[in-house]
Amino acid sequence: QGLLERMAISKGLIDAKNIAGKGKTIGEAISIIQYMRGTLDMEKGGEISINLSNLYEYIERRLLEANLKNDKEILDEVSGLIIDIKSAWDAIAA
Repeated sequence: QGLLERMAISKGLIDAKNIAGKGKTIGEAISIIQYMRGTLDMEKGGEISINLSNLYEYIERRLLEANLKNDKEILDEVSGLIIDIKSAWDAIAA
């Protein structure tokens, strides 16, 4: 949920031309993704952990690109991926 909030805030900051704030917020999102990637148990998680790690790495690269280009479409793409991941985790919890 924190990632989705940061994506929405970042989009607003791009619109407001608040480059420093946008960079800070996207940086926070990247930190969350790095934390999530770091918690994966590659031995026990097998293929699922490998796939998640690759997806988190992709998201991180896209966030860096969105930050450099002030690109809200990339943030929308990342938000969609995060929603998919969140939905999967919510389904497991249920």
